Amino acid sequence: MKHFKQFLKNKFPFVIKLKYIFRAIFLGTALKYVEVHIVDHCNLKCNGCTHFSNISEPKFSDARILHFHLGRLNEIFGKIDKVRLLGGEPLLHPDIINILNISRDALPYSEIELITNGLLLDKMPEEFFRTLHKNKISVEVSNYMPIQNKIKQIQEMLSLFKIKHSITPMVMAFTANLNPKGTNDRENTFKNCRHKICTILKDDCIYICPICAYIDKYNKYFNKNIPLPKGINIHSNSAKQILEYLKKSVETCKYCTNDSNYINWTCSNNPKETDWNGKTN
Repeated sequence: MKHFKQFLKNKFPFVIKLKYIFRAIFLGTALKYVEVHIVDHCNLKCNGCTHFSNISEPKFSDARILHFHLGRLNEIFGKIDKVRLLGGEPLLHPDIINILNISRDALPYSEIELITNGLLLDKMPEEFFRTLHKNKISVEVSNYMPIQNKIKQIQEMLSLFKIKHSITPMVMAFTANLNPKGTNDRENTFKNCRHKICTILKDDCIYICPICAYIDKYNKYFNKNIPLPKGINIHSNSAKQILEYLKKSVETCKYCTNDSNYINWTCSNNPKETDWNGKTN
């Protein structure tokens, strides 16, 4: 059976693709969007990073394990519209080319996008760009101040290898939403949350948002105890169970506020707890 499926995939890829799409539509199991950290830490150290990458210890995804988890997502959901590979800064990964290959292998019918701050793009080998092109993986460059003098070069490089790409508007500010006292109404916060569309795959679990997935980094760095939700395991739960989980608040939601503080974008090696604080009464 395995060999027959591979034969169909090679000879009649549209048949397999239609099977996944129809299954997702009729079973109601389509997942529109998911983010995956390739690297937890970053080379920019942006104050108030929602993914806590500026206070993260170095951590790299293992390509073999990542392939296993992404393959499971593809198997149970049938269709994932968009998968974003990010961090941290993904270009710090020493095995990034293999990561790109296994991501496409595990997710043959999803749109895959690599998110980078662009600082290392001009140092990447030609094989990296050819792998992006071969696997039809697009690139989004986050437009921070340090790459202003590189944008034209970045666009030329990506265009040279015919890689679909975009440059975000210049990032001038971050939003801060934490309420360390945990006094917010969790249901109301969840209902009005702007981050809950940023579904996260972390290891073998799905989380509602980056703060839910990575608040443990904040806790460790500042010696706090904001609840870290367990997430929902992708290997022991069905697609419908996961989708239902994503519709409900978790205890961590009490520690967020919809009333954001806007902080000017800066980089610093001296992060403070208040960098993440939203407005509270």
